[in-house]
Amino acid sequence: MVFSAKVLLTTVSEKFQEKKVALKRVFSSRENLVRALEVNETAYGRTEERSFWKNEDLDLTPPSQWTWGWYDFAAFWWSYGFSVGVWSVGSSMVAMGLNAWQSIICVFISHMLGAIAIAWHSKIGAKWHFGFPVESRVMWGMYGSFFPIVIRLLVGQIWTAVLMMQGGYFLSIFFRCVFGHHWHNLENTIPKSMGVTVQQLVGFILFAVVTAPFLMLRPHQMRRLYSIKSVVLPPVAISLFAWCIVQGRTASASAGTFKSPIPNPKGAALAWAMLSAINSCMGKTSSIAVNQTDLARYARTPGAPFLSQLISLPIGNTLCATLGIFATSSTQQAWGVTLWNPWDLCSAILDRHWNSGSRTAIAFASIAWMLSIFASCMGVDVFPFGVDVTALFPRWLNIRRGMYLCYAIGLVIFPWKILQSSTTFLRFLGGYSIFLAPLVGIYITDYFVVRRGNVWVKDLYTAETGGKYYYVWGVNWRNAVAFTTTVVFLVPGFAAQFGHEVGVGWERLYSLGWVMGWDFCKEERKMRFEESYDTQGMFCAGVVEGVGAEGDQEKRPELKGVTEESKVSEL
Repeated sequence: MVFSAKVLLTTVSEKFQEKKVALKRVFSSRENLVRALEVNETAYGRTEERSFWKNEDLDLTPPSQWTWGWYDFAAFWWSYGFSVGVWSVGSSMVAMGLNAWQSIICVFISHMLGAIAIAWHSKIGAKWHFGFPVESRVMWGMYGSFFPIVIRLLVGQIWTAVLMMQGGYFLSIFFRCVFGHHWHNLENTIPKSMGVTVQQLVGFILFAVVTAPFLMLRPHQMRRLYSIKSVVLPPVAISLFAWCIVQGRTASASAGTFKSPIPNPKGAALAWAMLSAINSCMGKTSSIAVNQTDLARYARTPGAPFLSQLISLPIGNTLCATLGIFATSSTQQAWGVTLWNPWDLCSAILDRHWNSGSRTAIAFASIAWMLSIFASCMGVDVFPFGVDVTALFPRWLNIRRGMYLCYAIGLVIFPWKILQSSTTFLRFLGGYSIFLAPLVGIYITDYFVVRRGNVWVKDLYTAETGGKYYYVWGVNWRNAVAFTTTVVFLVPGFAAQFGHEVGVGWERLYSLGWVMGWDFCKEERKMRFEESYDTQGMFCAGVVEGVGAEGDQEKRPELKGVTEESKVSEL
């Protein structure tokens, strides 16, 4: 035993000395410092040549990192359904006048549509093993790709701050369970108009500090986190739901019935209200649909993400939203207050049932919800932000550094204003869907319809004028026009959500925002170099990475006798 301890101490001492020598070497010259701060040029290590368009995380994912199987994707989306946002979104719809079952229908439709988009978009990353920034070069051009990257980067940053705040709420509740009134009765020196208390602000900061070390996980290592979450969260959500139902029955309440100052709409008003609810819910789904290639690039096989996501996403999300809706209904009738946020619900339970059993149960529930929040934030917001910022600063940032940057920025954003009311929350959800829905439609249509699933890998990493993805001055103007013409029609309705007066037609058009954005942005013709596929046998499936394509019409019998005119007419 003593011998083992001595060996361990010797090993630790040697490692420390090695790190000390390496650190001195880094600061011995400016060149060494710069070299240490730079990230690897490729996924396989350092090289002598550096390109602005490539680094270790922009490169194609090496086979050693293809670790996500179909069950990992299923666990990811099943566990994603059991999250604070999904629990809340159904309840928010009820607060706008819809009844329980109408809200559940809206949740299912929105997530089913989202699952279809997610499943198809994932096939791109699962086949080619590149992420969203590199995919954007195909659709938008080498320089045009920065536009969708920045849009998604901003969305990811905002959602990161929001989820960190939600984690802070639950950490504050956990401290209340542990320290009791000593924590709960702390003097609040922050003005009430700010929408946050001292306890919540401390929880917000500590949540970021506690979870920050886990950002060291590489994307291909994160899958176990979602396997754990998929097992832990459903029992917690179901238990919270069951407790609320019992409270409602004690008060002779009818589950699923709400006392709302807003009357339930009828006829055409009901249809437009449900469309608006679907569109709002699709806002959050749009962001994860855009993110798909970032996760799918780590798939073991091209088909691993497809069916697993198509099935698990709508089921998990609809189930959790249903639990949230009926739990909110029961507590509203029992207590006379609508608690659409689960952290408010947990706090209300402590207010009304302050005993050791309730404190213990809520403490464990808070830990589970914090796990849910961090896992969702990690996979859907922080990780995509790291991917995007890597494309903007490829010399200095990789995904891991980008994720830490995202956390740092999240600390100086004030997200509690977004979380103050259900109306504000839904406005936030629905607003940016008008920008993300066209992106999803463009990417799927461009890849499957226009390019027939073919990509020139070598040209993804060069901005030379003759490159296949340079287009005109580095921008694919067709996609730019498709995106702009779609968004322009939705902006007036978006402005109306914040009090500006516009015609009712613009408001109803905005209620169709996601569906319209998905459909209107689609291209209808091929570019000239893509049309050469039909007559010259180019862009075959057998693309050799970094070289081009192999195969011609003789090798592809299905192309024999097919003319350019006949193929174009099919589109």
